[in-house]
Amino acid sequence: MHKYIEATYKLYTEADNGLQLVEETQEGQPLRLYTGMGMTMDAYEKGIETFSEGEDYEFVVAKENAYGDYHDEMVIDIPRAELFSNGELDSSQVFVGATLPLQSEDGHRFLARVEKIDDTNVRVNLNHPLAGKDLTFRGHVIVSREVSDEEIEELKKKLNHHHCGSGGCCGGGCGDGDHCGDGSCGEGNCGENGHCGGCGGCC
Repeated sequence: MHKYIEATYKLYTEADNGLQLVEETQEGQPLRLYTGMGMTMDAYEKGIETFSEGEDYEFVVAKENAYGDYHDEMVIDIPRAELFSNGELDSSQVFVGATLPLQSEDGHRFLARVEKIDDTNVRVNLNHPLAGKDLTFRGHVIVSREVSDEEIEELKKKLNHHHCGSGGCCGGGCGDGDHCGDGSCGEGNCGENGHCGGCGGCC
């Protein structure tokens, strides 16, 4: 049975001095999702749907159910020349902290964060920003109700029309594909201050 849920959230990760806030919903802009439709990280969906309308919630998603381990081999150097535009590096697009859309020789698209630039190479990190981290979610369930099969069929038509894909929200953030994850996440900001790892609704 599918549910329609509206909820606020704050997403935290562990830091040296305790939990560190990564992102949160804004006033008047809760996460909106239909369960079982791939709109959010599966582990978040399974956690949030156990709470009732009007309840505050808190739960932890272990890294194994989020973005897995951090892999050092996914930090690579790319020759500067491969990122040239008009014969030079575009510093307005390629700078430390920037997120770059890249494509492999076989056409696979992915996002990479720039960590270092020198005279020869640009070092990029292909790990998800939240790789290797447990995720703590806190928030409030505003709406939680069951939905009819007819409502789900209408939603499927809408998702197909908008190419929302299979999710990538609530943790989908900066991942594979053209739409900030496997779907089109929330405001779609895949940068440092966007929904990179959190819960952006897809519809």
